[in-house]
Amino acid sequence: MLEIKDNSIEITKEDGTVDTWKILFYYHNDERNKTYYLIYQEEDPDSIVVMGTSDGTTLAAVSEEEMEEAEETLRAYEEDPKIGEAL
Repeated sequence: MLEIKDNSIEITKEDGTVDTWKILFYYHNDERNKTYYLIYQEEDPDSIVVMGTSDGTTLAAVSEEEMEEAEETLRAYEEDPKIGEAL
């Protein structure tokens, strides 16, 4: 289960513990009808994790194809500040 608050995402694990991650950015892929979150933990901002959701409540690992797309999107985000503003 996920909950978004103030540019952070709280992920409740199956054991009931909650992890808080910062959202670098997210985007939606219309073809897959899936939203992708690029997230990191505040104490380790260089370790970005990509997770996807198709129902808005459950995050799941992404496929290799989805990861490649997210990496391309991240590069574009880092290289063009206007993209970051649009997201």
